[in-house]
Amino acid sequence: MSRSFAVFFSLYVLVYGSMHVYVYFKLRSAIGRGWKWTALFIMVSLAMIVGARALWLFDFGDARTLRKVLSYSGYVWMAFMFMTFAWFVLIDLARLLFYILDSIVSTRFGDLLGSPKLRAAVAVSAALSICLYGWFEALNVRTVTITIPTSKLSRGADRVRIAQLSDVHLGGIIQEERLAAMLDAVRKAEPDMLVVTGDLVDGGMEERRPEVALFRSLKLPHGIYAVTGNHEYYAGIDQSLAFMEHAGLRVLRNEAVRAGGVILAGVDDKTGNRYGRPAAQDASVLAGMPPNRFVVLLKHQPLIDHDAVGLFDLQLSGHTHGGQIWPFYWVTRAVYDYRPGLRAIAPPERSGQAHAAPLKRQSRIYVNNGAGTWGPPIRFLTPPEVTIIDIVRE
Repeated sequence: MSRSFAVFFSLYVLVYGSMHVYVYFKLRSAIGRGWKWTALFIMVSLAMIVGARALWLFDFGDARTLRKVLSYSGYVWMAFMFMTFAWFVLIDLARLLFYILDSIVSTRFGDLLGSPKLRAAVAVSAALSICLYGWFEALNVRTVTITIPTSKLSRGADRVRIAQLSDVHLGGIIQEERLAAMLDAVRKAEPDMLVVTGDLVDGGMEERRPEVALFRSLKLPHGIYAVTGNHEYYAGIDQSLAFMEHAGLRVLRNEAVRAGGVILAGVDDKTGNRYGRPAAQDASVLAGMPPNRFVVLLKHQPLIDHDAVGLFDLQLSGHTHGGQIWPFYWVTRAVYDYRPGLRAIAPPERSGQAHAAPLKRQSRIYVNNGAGTWGPPIRFLTPPEVTIIDIVRE
């Protein structure tokens, strides 16, 4: 076991285990000590805490059904435990606020949540309701369409339609059925090409013939392009690349190609730096792009390389899942400083430096919510999406 993994696993057990302990004491205050239910809670908690990580450590071989059952069990429990924990914390904060109000203005707000049984019923019911809703929200992929006018399409092209798919996470939970629904949404939009902005795979990609067949069934005029995400490296970069190439995806690894009247440039995910596969700088990949062509930068994480701003017209990214389960949206927004939808990127200050391109570009970024899920097969207030980008002649 590597030192970094040992540190991560220790933090995982500490944080996730502490959530279980907190929830246990809240439930105990509502229903009493009871050694039978306590023993059951401890056994289930230990199985779920250890089992969620074991899914990453053990090779299940051809036992895909077993892995799927264990994945659903462990990750649904994770979502339920997190939401129960969050609701208990929210209730405790409300009780603190009520206590302060009662002390200041002699109200009796504290009586509203005075019963431990009522607090437990509210927390557990709310968590169950959110998990149930989030299960169905994760299954319903929506199509989001954005239109970008430009004068930089090649002659004869009045519109280039690009479908973006991101963060599918093919693995123990997301398999053929879910991928088919995502690709149906792509097919209905009749795009000129499909781009996959990372995290297509999430482990166990040796036997994926149905998924390969689904990708190969897409007959798009200008094909399918992809870039690596962090999970391609976690799953094993060589087997991830082999799967994508076998499925008919052209993986852009720090390179650019002409496709359907635009230029697609793709960069490897920076996670490769930790695996001896260093990613190139965006600016080096984009250097020398013709100024009269629309340049689309495919990059998994929505990080802006300020040296590259002005060298591309549109950056397509994913990675954040929109937080996947609210309120994690605010965490991902703080970390990556992104906003929902399409937005312009302000050019950096370049004192005393002339821009390399004779025709200045207005760089923009769009961050896709992702079509799949990582961990819990649940989304809450962050619907999965397939993005359709219409680049039209101005």
